[in-house]
Amino acid sequence: MVGKDRPGIVAAVSGVLARFHANILKTRAATVFNDLFVMVMVVETLYATIGKADLINILKRSCDGIGLALAAENCESYKCGKRVIVFDLDGTLIDQEVIEELAKAAGVGEEVKRITRLAMEGKMDFLEALRKRVSLLRGLPVSKLDEIKSSIVITPGVVDLIRKLKSSGFVVGIVTGGFDFVAEHVGCMIGADYVFSNRLISKEGFLTGEVEGEMTGPEAKLNAIRKIARDLGVGLESCVAVGDGANDLFMIENVGLGVGFKAKLVIREKAPALINTDDIRVLLALIGCIQLKEDILKRI
Repeated sequence: MVGKDRPGIVAAVSGVLARFHANILKTRAATVFNDLFVMVMVVETLYATIGKADLINILKRSCDGIGLALAAENCESYKCGKRVIVFDLDGTLIDQEVIEELAKAAGVGEEVKRITRLAMEGKMDFLEALRKRVSLLRGLPVSKLDEIKSSIVITPGVVDLIRKLKSSGFVVGIVTGGFDFVAEHVGCMIGADYVFSNRLISKEGFLTGEVEGEMTGPEAKLNAIRKIARDLGVGLESCVAVGDGANDLFMIENVGLGVGFKAKLVIREKAPALINTDDIRVLLALIGCIQLKEDILKRI
């Protein structure tokens, strides 16, 4: 649990665990990164009166109510250490949804925004939504792509976050169903080690309304993470995935720690970790508070 230090943090979390007969085995707390309060608990759920998934969701809601970010993972994953971290692009590493910026330039902004919303909420298949939105861009001059690329705004705190993650030994990747002209640009700006994305097809200086690439669905993002993990010789339990929408859920649920940031409802309900602030640097405390982590690991 990570958040601004304030009275009642310990009581709010331990109260939920006590209510459902989850046993706190170990706990450590410290104030780090200026005034961030970090608390690590080892909890036994064998005799809990509800399932782990329900318990985690109740904890998330309780933490959200007092401004705490929370990460929950099993001890095996926690102890193995993390080596890889991957991020969704649109709405996570950058403030914009690139396809909506393209749509505005093509004069089809509202229709594309509607389809994007359905896909992000899990109400439309991602590949179907991608193809429908891209088809609406047919005829857009390629020159508009450079204009949009130059207007991209990196989410505040991301550059500092990536620098600190890499200095701690993390390999950083971008996995997006979006487009290479922005993904590669952002990757260079933040120093990403891997970038996986799609490509808009053009002919004679105009978009054709078609797209190509392998990042066409939820499994594609997880497959990209698998490739990075294979390159490093580590398992998925050593990987962290950060995203915000339904297309990120599959990777979030199948790595060592999946994190929702600026998360849509489907991610808020199912991600084992949530950052409930606009400051993405809280992620450092959730996964990179090495001193506190090593201290409690000695006692597990």
